[in-house]
Amino acid sequence: MEIKLKERIEKHKSQSSHYFENALRFIEKGDAEKASEFLWGSVAQALKALAASKEIQLKSHRQLRDYATELTRQLKDESIKNTFDLAQSLHSNFYETGLLLEDVAVGAENVRATLAKIFRLIPVKESGHRE
Repeated sequence: MEIKLKERIEKHKSQSSHYFENALRFIEKGDAEKASEFLWGSVAQALKALAASKEIQLKSHRQLRDYATELTRQLKDESIKNTFDLAQSLHSNFYETGLLLEDVAVGAENVRATLAKIFRLIPVKESGHRE
């Protein structure tokens, strides 16, 4: 795997984790809208990291959705598409508000589980160093 590709994968993984941590902070602060947006970003960045590991670039909502759908089909794991759909509804909550903080907190747990699945699908570095 070339260096630039590894850097892109790591950038997306790191951003996904950073957004997820921000989401948890905003849930603690009681801000459902900002937490919602960070959860969406976390899922999107995780999918981009996995796609990058396969030398695929995802640049739009549609490409992200199509990739999540394809991944769900390949892995026969509905939770990936379900979490993506949840993340999209959380993204809408940022603009249109309405979800309760409790709903966003439950969504965060679904996102946490799916991020772990996605990250496990990303090949480890071949350099012999631990990640």
